[in-house]
Amino acid sequence: MSHYIGSYTSTCDLCQRTKVRRQLPMGQLHPLPILEGRWSVVSVDFIVELPEAHGYDTVMVVVDSVGKRAHFIPTHTTCTAMGAANLYRKHMWKLHGLLDVFISDHGPQFVAEFTWELYHLLGIKLSTSTAYHPQSDGQTERVNQELEQYLRVL
Repeated sequence: MSHYIGSYTSTCDLCQRTKVRRQLPMGQLHPLPILEGRWSVVSVDFIVELPEAHGYDTVMVVVDSVGKRAHFIPTHTTCTAMGAANLYRKHMWKLHGLLDVFISDHGPQFVAEFTWELYHLLGIKLSTSTAYHPQSDGQTERVNQELEQYLRVL
C-alpha cells in the first residue's frame, strides 16, 4: 500500500505542478525565543498579486508563533500602514487581545511612522526582519506556501 501511494503521488500531474520543492536551510538557524501565551507573538505577511475575488487581490496572513494557527484577511494591494493596522484591529485584536511581540518583514506597511507610534502607545515591541528570513518569519512563509498551493488548485 505504501509503495502504491508513493507511486501515485509521484506521478500526480496536479501535485507535480502545484507542490513547492523544499530543501534544507543553508547554515545554522537561530530561532526566535517563543513566549508562553498563545497569540502573544504573531508574525504578519502579505500574499500579493492574486487574481481578484470579491473585490480583493491580496491576503494578509497573521500567524501565532506559539499555537501555529493562522488568520487570512482579504485586502487590497494598495493597503497602507494605517489600513493594515485597522485590519489587524478589526479582525485580530477583538479575538486575541493585546500581543507582546509583532514580527514583520514588510517595511512599507509595518515599519511606517504610523505603526511605530501605534505600537509605542500600546506597548507592543516591533521585531522586524529581512524578507524571506527563515529564522524569524519561517512559519509565516511556510503557511504562505500552503495557502498559495491551495489557491492554485482552486
